[in-house]
Amino acid sequence: MIPAVAGKAREVMAKVHPGPLEARRSLPIRAGGEQIRHVWADADGRGAVLEGIPAADVSLDLGNELPEWGTVVTVDLRLETAVPGIAAQTLAGKVVRRLKALVEAGEVPTTAHNPSARADAGESS
Repeated sequence: MIPAVAGKAREVMAKVHPGPLEARRSLPIRAGGEQIRHVWADADGRGAVLEGIPAADVSLDLGNELPEWGTVVTVDLRLETAVPGIAAQTLAGKVVRRLKALVEAGEVPTTAHNPSARADAGESS
């Protein structure tokens, strides 16, 4: 039984093709270019934005300022290794959304310390 499952797993993984190493996502951020650049340049802020992202290189491009929407920010992300499918675009989107949250709200949202109904809630894993 186990060899059959392993064989099926190898068959499925052989069909998974690595996706791109690079991705680009844009999002308007309600702030001026200087404020966005300041947050991006801050090591603590940049660390929070890129936490858990396997980035080899990330660049930031500030575009036009849209009335009532903010400054259009484009993130170019180059990954350390290729990821399947649209995962690279998903990771680039995550970076730009975290930057938006940090600039607009002052923090990156997380569920790290939320209480839960589990008996082991609050214990480190």
